[in-house]
Amino acid sequence: MGLLPITEKGKPVHCQRDWPLFYMNDFSRMGIAVNQLDDAVTALRDDGFAVHENEQGCFLDISGAKQLHQAVQTLSSRRLDYEITDLVSCVYQG
Repeated sequence: MGLLPITEKGKPVHCQRDWPLFYMNDFSRMGIAVNQLDDAVTALRDDGFAVHENEQGCFLDISGAKQLHQAVQTLSSRRLDYEITDLVSCVYQG
């Protein structure tokens, strides 16, 4: 499936370098927004998930819907607040 960005709610979205500066059609980039980014990354890594970090932010490496469901279960079991959301709507004002 690929890399799913993980961002902290209320903080700037760093993974937007590859987003278009101007667009005429619908554009979205799904990701996971969490209240406690460091705790979420630690929880995911502790449960065996690959989380990559670079200058663009944090990314969860997932292979499909089943693994995404497992990652969400990890966050829920640790009582971490999260939502799967369109990160573009967190940045662009329409």
